[in-house]
Amino acid sequence: MVENKNFSGILSQLGLGVALGVATIACTAIVAITYVKVKESQNFIQVKGYAEKHIIAENAVWDGGINASNTDLTEAYKQLNQVKARAVELFKAEGYDLNQIKLGSINRFETRKKSPDGHYELNEIERYNISQNIEISSNDVHKLATLPSKMNELNLQGLDVTPGYVRFYYPSDKLDQLKISLLAEASRSARERANQFALNSGTQVNRLLNARQGVFQVTAPNSSDISDYGTYDTSSIEKVVKIVVTMTYGVG
Repeated sequence: MVENKNFSGILSQLGLGVALGVATIACTAIVAITYVKVKESQNFIQVKGYAEKHIIAENAVWDGGINASNTDLTEAYKQLNQVKARAVELFKAEGYDLNQIKLGSINRFETRKKSPDGHYELNEIERYNISQNIEISSNDVHKLATLPSKMNELNLQGLDVTPGYVRFYYPSDKLDQLKISLLAEASRSARERANQFALNSGTQVNRLLNARQGVFQVTAPNSSDISDYGTYDTSSIEKVVKIVVTMTYGVG
């Protein structure tokens, strides 16, 4: 009964021509829809605004590794150190400082011998396989992008390394500032579309009833990848930041 009285009160207020109590971006879709249903003489228009900007990654991280395998554990570690020394020589030759190189923990995997019937012998080890991850960070994104191919040259020399891959990033503080400016640009775009549609139909845009911001998408150029939770491409140096907003305006 209380809800019916409240609803009757709303109808009474609308009958007197009182506008919505709140007409800002914070208006919910439920309020906007209720308003339109109750006061059918009030039309609305819904438009989308879009903005994007091309950016260039300013820092990058390479992840790779070194590997060794031997029937003797001690020899396997010696072999790994030899591969590590060659890798470090390569890093220095490419101009990377030691403080840019992060050596991860050493991982060991033991291969068990198999019996004639194909079962593994639990107490007999055939080989010791050890590896170590390496990470390098740099602001020279184009140079770091060539490191996987440089590392692969060590494989051609008989060493065992993991060429790895490079991830490219845009500074988070700059990205936050860019998001704010793109949001404003997308909102202006939506308003311009609303004005044009209203003009074509002989009406006029008045108040904002509802606004909904889509998630930001950071994609590779010419990519159509999108996600409801937003995407952040790290595979390319060049990126595109995109935002879409949905705006609902009253027209009359």
